[in-house]
Amino acid sequence: MTFKEIYEQVKTSRPKAPAAAFVKEVAAVTKKSEVAVRRWLCNGESSATPDALTQEVLARHFDTTPEELFPQSNN
Repeated sequence: MTFKEIYEQVKTSRPKAPAAAFVKEVAAVTKKSEVAVRRWLCNGESSATPDALTQEVLARHFDTTPEELFPQSNN
């Protein structure tokens, strides 16, 4: 499941602004700003991908791999 897919799933499954709660959770886990997290969620911007260490932290948190969370596009 990709990072964005997890976000979309959480967005529809948690009460009280689930999308905002997800962004806050990721920001807390990664010690990054909510603005940075929102940038990562925007599609089409390869520069808006977290660094390798942050990807590893998120992969551990969501019990998956960095490659699955942030797949490389073949454009």
